[in-house]
Amino acid sequence: MGRKILLSLILILSITVFGGCKQSGNKEVEVPKEEIKIVISGPKAPPTFPLLRMIETKALGENVKIDFKIWNGVEELLTIATNSEYGFLAVPVNTAAKLYNKGVDIKLTNVNTWGVMYLSTTDSKCNHWEDLKGKKLYVPFKSAPPDIVTQYFLEEYGLKVGKDVDIIYSTPSEIAQMVKAGEVEYAMNIEPFITASKMENEKLRVIFDYMKEWKKIKGSEYDIPNAGIVTNNKFLKEHKELVKLFEKEYEKALIWTLENPKEAAQLVEKYLGLNKDLIEKSMPTLGLKYKHSNNAKKDLKKYYETLLNFKADSIGGKIPNEDYYYEEK
Repeated sequence: MGRKILLSLILILSITVFGGCKQSGNKEVEVPKEEIKIVISGPKAPPTFPLLRMIETKALGENVKIDFKIWNGVEELLTIATNSEYGFLAVPVNTAAKLYNKGVDIKLTNVNTWGVMYLSTTDSKCNHWEDLKGKKLYVPFKSAPPDIVTQYFLEEYGLKVGKDVDIIYSTPSEIAQMVKAGEVEYAMNIEPFITASKMENEKLRVIFDYMKEWKKIKGSEYDIPNAGIVTNNKFLKEHKELVKLFEKEYEKALIWTLENPKEAAQLVEKYLGLNKDLIEKSMPTLGLKYKHSNNAKKDLKKYYETLLNFKADSIGGKIPNEDYYYEEK
């Protein structure tokens, strides 16, 4: 997912005294005994959607007062990530790795968004990667994961960028607009922009779901991890129980979001201003799935290997070590 669509959410937590319990799954976790203010900041993107359900239901308890803010820029993300006062931050998993490898004191707690990358066309004769030879392909965000994974697939099928296929870079929204206007014939994009394009251009069809293409090459056991949540180690040490609670409630809210697309879309429109009909229709392809970071290791490592080979700096020059992954204790 590109950095402008993917961007992040944070939780800034003041010092608190914990007491009492809340049932979550088969375990009880402590909830704040005294009132605490939490600032949640997220992008207008899928990782934020479960948070809206958490806000509406006061999932972290009556004493947790949530101040929700939308954040809108890579510079803001970096500022937040290097500030030890935040609690949780949703980022693309390549950005999480890069921050960690550059010395930012974080752990990845979960992966919540997978795949969401698709290649579409209005050319009825284009059905295989080889059919892209001699074509112009629009791709969002140069040197970001959508670009890297696209180039990886092209090379796997014997196509060289600049020789066999011309890549033209733009933003997801600009590509969607050009597809809508019939100005672009071949486009790679992310959700919900793919769904938006299909709603406006009936000739458009998806020919490659990147998750399926990834599995063909890497193996059926591997998924493409896209975005996850990191927590600052200082915060984790001071608020272990709240981290546990947040993770469990986020997973529950994500499941609710998928099972109740209409209601979830209404929350997205209410808080984020996105079109509820578009969100509801795109829900099945938004890639929302919760995995604890420990359970996502094999997917992450396979993904990081690919990014490292294509553009090492996209993950900070190396694959993160084991200390990168959050372990619930």
